[in-house]
Amino acid sequence: MLLRLLGVSKRFGRDWVLKDLDFSLERGEVVALLGPNGSGKTTLLRLMAGLLKPTRGRVERLGRALLLSNPPAFHRHLTAREHLLYDLAFHGREGDFAGALRRFGLPEGLPLQAFSSGMKKRLALARLLLLSPEVWLLDEPETALDAEGRGLLLEVLKEARGRGGVVLATHDRALAERVADRALTLGEA
Repeated sequence: MLLRLLGVSKRFGRDWVLKDLDFSLERGEVVALLGPNGSGKTTLLRLMAGLLKPTRGRVERLGRALLLSNPPAFHRHLTAREHLLYDLAFHGREGDFAGALRRFGLPEGLPLQAFSSGMKKRLALARLLLLSPEVWLLDEPETALDAEGRGLLLEVLKEARGRGGVVLATHDRALAERVADRALTLGEA
C-alpha cells in the first residue's frame, strides 16, 4: 500500500468539503477521482500530498508523493531546462532532462512566460517522470493538452503505474474509463 486515508474530513470555515473518507492506493493502481466542480477533488489531492491537513482523520503516505496541480505552477522567467535542473537538484535526483525536453517537445531556452498552457502541462509531466515519485497525484492532467499531448499523457500514466500508483482527478469520464482500475466519485449524496 502506498497511501491510506482513515476517516478523513476537511472543513473550510463552516463548510465540510469531505466527510469521513476512507481510501487506499495500492502499488500499480490508477484511481480516478470524479465529481463536479466544488466536490472536493483538488482538496483531496492536496490532503494526499500533505499540502493540507485534515480537520479530522489521518493520511498515511507510505511512498513519496508529488502533485501535478492545475494549472501547474512555474516561475515565468525561467526556461524549461532551468526548471528541470532545479527540480532535480532540489530533490537530490539525477535524470536526463535534455531527453525529457525532447520527448515532450519543449524548447530548452524559451522562458515559460512564452509557453502555452499545454506546453506548461507537458513540462509538468516531464518533471514528474524525471522525479519519479511512488505516488502520482494528478489534477486534471488532460486540460489544455492537444491530441499529441494527450497521447504523451497516456504514455506517462502507463509508466507511472509501473513505478508506483496514481490518483487522477478528472472531469473526463472517457479518460477515467480508459486508464483507471477504479473510480471514487465525490460530491454525491
